[in-house]
Amino acid sequence: MILTDLNPQTLLMKVVAWLAIIGLVIFGLWATADHFENVGYQKAKNEYTAQALKDTQAARLKEQTLQTKLNEAQNARSKAENALLASAIANRNAVNQLRQQLDTTNRNLSSYSSAALAARVTTLSTVLEECTSQYSELATKADGHVADLKLMEDAWPK
Repeated sequence: MILTDLNPQTLLMKVVAWLAIIGLVIFGLWATADHFENVGYQKAKNEYTAQALKDTQAARLKEQTLQTKLNEAQNARSKAENALLASAIANRNAVNQLRQQLDTTNRNLSSYSSAALAARVTTLSTVLEECTSQYSELATKADGHVADLKLMEDAWPK
């Protein structure tokens, strides 16, 4: 090294050059670290997104399964209601036939006093009508409750 090379300007330029080199190395290391950090972040983000998509699809499948079960249970409940309605109509028809038979019997009995027979048949007819109407109403309500219970059991997730 020559002593003339050690003037303050060259010394300053050498220091600035070394600082620039050190700065570039530090910047390069930082950029490399940042790049690998972003790669890791992007990989984790992709994994989480894929898992969220799988979870969403599984939830939709489960929801569809539950909805199908609910629809089937509601259809079964509707069929049960129709059967109950048909049964109630048949019950009313049977009660009407019994009432008509009692009315016919009331008109045709002549061996007893007519007042006694009429009072007896009227009373029995009234009692039978009230009983059958209340029993029929009770049975219809009970069958409805059973159908509701079956709906709940069929629609409940297993």
